[in-house]
Amino acid sequence: METRELVPLALALFVALLAGWLLAMASGAGGRGRHRELRDRERADTEKILGRLRRQLEDAENRSRDQLEVFVVLPSLLRQLFDATSQRQIAPLALKLLDQIFQPAQSAFFFYHPERRTLSLAVGQGLPGGVKPGLEIGLGEGRLGHAAESRRAMDEADFRNLTPSVRRHLEMTAMRDVEAEVVAPVEDGQELVGLLCMAAARSRRGDEKRLLRMVAELTGLATGYVKRLTRTQDDAERDGLTGVYNKRYFENRLAHEIHEAEERNQTVGLLMLDIDHFKNYNDRNGHLAGDTVLKELGLILGSSVRREDVVARSGGEEFVLVYPRAGKETTLRIAENLRRAVEAHDFRHGEGQPLGRVTISGGVACFPEDARSALDLQRVADRALYEAKAAGRNRIVGADKGYLT
Repeated sequence: METRELVPLALALFVALLAGWLLAMASGAGGRGRHRELRDRERADTEKILGRLRRQLEDAENRSRDQLEVFVVLPSLLRQLFDATSQRQIAPLALKLLDQIFQPAQSAFFFYHPERRTLSLAVGQGLPGGVKPGLEIGLGEGRLGHAAESRRAMDEADFRNLTPSVRRHLEMTAMRDVEAEVVAPVEDGQELVGLLCMAAARSRRGDEKRLLRMVAELTGLATGYVKRLTRTQDDAERDGLTGVYNKRYFENRLAHEIHEAEERNQTVGLLMLDIDHFKNYNDRNGHLAGDTVLKELGLILGSSVRREDVVARSGGEEFVLVYPRAGKETTLRIAENLRRAVEAHDFRHGEGQPLGRVTISGGVACFPEDARSALDLQRVADRALYEAKAAGRNRIVGADKGYLT
């Protein structure tokens, strides 16, 4: 069979396999307990982009045998794109795809930050040594900013056809160290996600804009899928009332943090707390008012932690906080500051509580000082909480090393 006959067959096979695989992923999301809305949205997005890809691939039917390599490479890298669990993992995979197709001397992926209206360099290949991730360019500045603002894939011919005044502006605001011979915006529906650019392609010259646009569309689809999947998973890990993590997430995360700490010879602090006389509050003011207290407490706790810390509701009026790499004294200090913040907060009907305010009591324990396992760490922190309540409430107690003996 001749090359020109092989190409249409390969294209048809590729599109059919890609359609089946992506639609199966979208459908499988519902089968694994994810929301129907996510499944339907992914199916619709997949069908749209497959339609565009099918038209683009059909345009290449009469190209040479060299073009066939693109369709041999794509399926493996596509699986990696859609197996990514974060947007940050997608950026280097997109550049890897560019390298396989074009072998460019230089390429880069920028994320778009709508709140600042800037493009931030996520990863680059072949860039000068002084160009580091985080480098920013404003929307509308240089070729990169212009392509992002106009939402157009552009090559040298497109930039030459701009008006003289626009060309002068782009030249004055250009990012000199990043060459942008061909540029394509990465979009998730109507939302700008980022930008792909490259220069000096060593293969498939003359086809750069069309194929770069295809890579950008695939990258946008993968990015949107990861974002929506992450939101769905995050919703499943959150307490519906307070917005902090739930007990299941806390237990899994605590086990993980202790394993990491053991491997790296580090510490993990744990604070267990609950609201003093919460039953009295509910009996006097009703459960709706009690729910409001729980929500407000969740906000106080959530605003007090670092990105790597964990706040979770373990049940009823009980909360737990995990502090990776925090020792006993540090955790006690943080816990005491929290106790004071809660005591000072103006909860509605707080004056009707036995202590005249809505307050909390807490128990603190630390790995490996107080316990060597996640379960034992919870036991000793819970014992310390019990002692704080027995001593009059509205206080923090640290675990005693003798609790487990």
